[in-house]
Amino acid sequence: MTGRSMRQRIANTAILFAAMFAALGARAVHLTILQGAALTERATRQHQESVPMAAQRGPIVDRYGEPLALSRESAAVYLRPREWAAGPDTVKTVARLLNMPQDAVLQRVSARAPFVWLSRQVPLDRWSALEGMKLPGIGSEPAHERVYPHGALAGQVLGFTGVDGHGLEGVERALDAELRGEVEAVVVGHDARGRQFVLGGEEPESLPRAGAEIELTIDAGLQRVAEVELERAVREQEARAGTLVALDPQTGEVLAMATVPRFDPNQFATASADQWRNRAITDCYEPGSTFKAFLAAAALGAGVVRPEDRIACENGKWAVGNRVIRDSHPHGVLTFADVIAESSNIGAAKVAERLGSERFGHVLQAFGFGKPTGVDLPGEAGGLLRPIERWGRIHLVTNAFGQGIAVTPLQLARGFAAIANGGHLMRPYVIRRVSGPDGTVRYSGHPQDEGQVLTPKTAAAVTQLLIRVTEVGTGKQARIDGFTVAGKTGTAQKVDPRTGRYSERDRMSSFVGYVPADDPALLVLVVIDSPRKATYGGVVAAPVFRAVAAAGLARRGVLPRGDGRPDEVLPVGPTGPLLRQVSVALPATVAPGGVPSFVGLSMREALVRAHAEGWQVHVEGSGYVARQEPPPGAVPADRIVTLHFGANVS
Repeated sequence: MTGRSMRQRIANTAILFAAMFAALGARAVHLTILQGAALTERATRQHQESVPMAAQRGPIVDRYGEPLALSRESAAVYLRPREWAAGPDTVKTVARLLNMPQDAVLQRVSARAPFVWLSRQVPLDRWSALEGMKLPGIGSEPAHERVYPHGALAGQVLGFTGVDGHGLEGVERALDAELRGEVEAVVVGHDARGRQFVLGGEEPESLPRAGAEIELTIDAGLQRVAEVELERAVREQEARAGTLVALDPQTGEVLAMATVPRFDPNQFATASADQWRNRAITDCYEPGSTFKAFLAAAALGAGVVRPEDRIACENGKWAVGNRVIRDSHPHGVLTFADVIAESSNIGAAKVAERLGSERFGHVLQAFGFGKPTGVDLPGEAGGLLRPIERWGRIHLVTNAFGQGIAVTPLQLARGFAAIANGGHLMRPYVIRRVSGPDGTVRYSGHPQDEGQVLTPKTAAAVTQLLIRVTEVGTGKQARIDGFTVAGKTGTAQKVDPRTGRYSERDRMSSFVGYVPADDPALLVLVVIDSPRKATYGGVVAAPVFRAVAAAGLARRGVLPRGDGRPDEVLPVGPTGPLLRQVSVALPATVAPGGVPSFVGLSMREALVRAHAEGWQVHVEGSGYVARQEPPPGAVPADRIVTLHFGANVS
């Protein structure tokens, strides 16, 4: 090869390389200058992402600070199936640690997806054990687990959260935004395997602000007693379900709201949607004879009848058009006071005809029937009240004894509360206070008077009629020693959905009352759905009222005077929620020197109170006081009491 040809080849090679470098330079200029911003954005999307960092969900507590719902740190455990290489024994161990079915774990490790969740809420001790196995493909992210320390207590009121931490029912749903707190974004990168890491290798300097604390009007101790007594009645009567509402009739505060069957929010997925719902606000039913209290309010207020007026009750049968009104027991002539005490449908129907549709209907509207109460819980129904202009004679007379109208338990309880407090219709409420993580009160619930629906004189007259119900009438099993109780029984036929007619078998048995009758501190409504062993409200529901109301009076510090004067409300004791609760938790029927009732109290409450009153305590079990020896009211030779605790009071 000549020197000239060699130089030519070198020149050609140089030109080729120069062209290549020029092309690369042009491409570099194109990528970095012309397309630089777009490519940088694309790279950021591919290798970095903004991940929301959720705050710890705020707690829910009762009126005395007892925790009802809490959040604790947990781990959200994930799996990359392509990296999994363990055998069947490991699958079994993973399933045990995550408390999952083995088949579910096997299904996930066999998935074709590059990423699957194994469990979104794993306790940290279980995750630590799993992490120690150093299994390929398994990792976790920080999470929070919602815990309900009292299990099923007030389950329908509290509701529950889903795996993503959002409230799905009850208070958890109603105040989800306040409970969730703030959400902050953290920028993370991805390595070649798609694993996340915090850019810069450091954790964020600040955590999201935690959710608010929700304080309820509910008294956890009274709620427990309510659920125990209601569950016992449903079980003993072989009933379908039961509902109980306890209110402070002066303020509208909901002190207890119980539904049976119960469910545990910790394991909400094992319960049915039917068990989730809060029957006190969602279920409508015909109230039956409890509704005669509102007939009495309307009739006495309008002056169309006096308690002593005599009414012919037709010996148990009275034709209205082509219908026949019947009484459960035949009566001849009764005073109006006895019409209410003996719960005569015929007597009530005749008084309703004196009153007329316009006056009766307007009173029922004033009491709020036919529309929601406005309680601060989700899912409330409005009941059913036929428009007054569409009332015929049969509607007038049947409404008088609670047929042809539908109410929720909370609606009926609120109506009775208006009679109890002198005529004021109070809006019921469950949310007592919303406080930020720094203690700042963001919202404070307060009594809301929605109008005077009765004069104090009329309310007092109705109360006297309702006292007779418990003294000489159908509600004698609701009496509480040392107190005057006002109340009304109800036994209503249910409509058979198959035929559209009233069932020959199914009843709604109920009792609603308030105590002390002359200055009520507590109102309790009890509804038992389809009891099988007995049907009358005075037999089925009134004993539940008696037990729950006695406990409620004790917990509220209401004692009967021993000198014949009216019932006494004790002043609130030492400051602080625990001491306040303990100091007033005295039973209504304890003789001087007798054993107080500890049933329904937590161990802390029971021990503090026993020590304060000079009792020596022997403790058996854990949880809440299920029973005690000696029983409440006994006067033992020594000051020793044995308290039997259990997870569920029975």
